[in-house]
Amino acid sequence: MKIGSLFSGIGGLERGLEMAGVGHVVWQCEQNPAAQAVLRRHWPGLPVYDDVRQLGKEVHVEAPDIIVGGFP
Repeated sequence: MKIGSLFSGIGGLERGLEMAGVGHVVWQCEQNPAAQAVLRRHWPGLPVYDDVRQLGKEVHVEAPDIIVGGFP
């Protein structure tokens, strides 16, 4: 299954789902630059978007099967 992540933080939810064999992450959305650096280290080459308001409007994203969110 394809996983999309909103308010990703450092990717704990996504990492757990991947380790449990649920699926693989196809994109993430996080505005904090330090957290983005961690995401890019763990998922090199994966798109990391910084503005959730643009997803599906100005920015086309691959349709995931699951959306996870680490809401503030």
